Amino acid sequence: MNILVTGAAGYIGSNLIVSLCETHPGVRVYAVDNFFSTGRPLFESTMKNLDPKKCTFHEADFDDLEQMVPLLEQTDVVVHLAEEKEKKVYSEGTAITKKQVSRWQKNVEGYRRLMEASVMCGVKRVVLGSWAGVYVAAARNHFSESDPLVPINQYYHQKISQEYYSKVFANEYLLDTVTLRISNVYGVGSEPRRWRVEGEPGVIAVMVENALRGGEIVVHNKGVQKRSFVYVGDVVDALMKTILFRGNLSGGTYNICADDETRVIEIAQWIASACGAKICYQDMKWQKNIVQHPISNARAGKVLGFHPAGNMQQRLNEMIDAVKVVGGKS
Repeated sequence: MNILVTGAAGYIGSNLIVSLCETHPGVRVYAVDNFFSTGRPLFESTMKNLDPKKCTFHEADFDDLEQMVPLLEQTDVVVHLAEEKEKKVYSEGTAITKKQVSRWQKNVEGYRRLMEASVMCGVKRVVLGSWAGVYVAAARNHFSESDPLVPINQYYHQKISQEYYSKVFANEYLLDTVTLRISNVYGVGSEPRRWRVEGEPGVIAVMVENALRGGEIVVHNKGVQKRSFVYVGDVVDALMKTILFRGNLSGGTYNICADDETRVIEIAQWIASACGAKICYQDMKWQKNIVQHPISNARAGKVLGFHPAGNMQQRLNEMIDAVKVVGGKS
């Protein structure tokens, strides 16, 4: 089986290609990235440890069909994890800039073109990595995949648009597509040095780094917010199950998250205790509007056999040890 992974140099992507190469002897991986949001040296060191007969890297934009079509012609499954994301995407009420419009065209229309090329090249399945943040402002107490989506910013609108195209191509072109809505990812996976998303504000990674570097953790709004976190190894497991799934997933959508939620202050207290750091509180008004409710992974469990196994306190200790090894550098 030949698998093409876009965004392969990222946090999830790099862990996925390592796992594919090391655990599935019959798999060949085409890793694609343009290094827009991740570092080159660390990924290159990852590639050096992989068998070049099993994994080849191609520096390219996922919407550059001149470079992508020759790879798609040899591909059975596409895993789309690439995205070009604004650093301030989490803020509310910001004016839309030309750069953001360009990002929209890249992420949404570029994904549509990738899907069209996949159909023409005979790709059997396309797996889209989306995010549970698409639920963020919906007035519900518990979220399943069929609930209405009410996102708060342009980034989540882009993810919903990509999800829409996935369903269209499943219904109109009979391309087997599937969307995984992934919640907040944390942890050290199969690539030990990739303990955080470079340039991303992953709350747990930032807390660990700040606790070890400066001895202080900043918690917004007293940390009463609940979040559904998921261990990166569990995300990779969900992707593997989706890639290797026998049958047709027919445009289905699945939540990939832990079985329960955790308050941010609880995580901060665990990390502070392990690192000997102190906790400082800071008010952030816009975060008060981000209401997170429990997200159900029941459908993913029933159809894909996804059952998260990550123990958060154990995984936090692994992250702390990993950051100590690399001197707090991602």
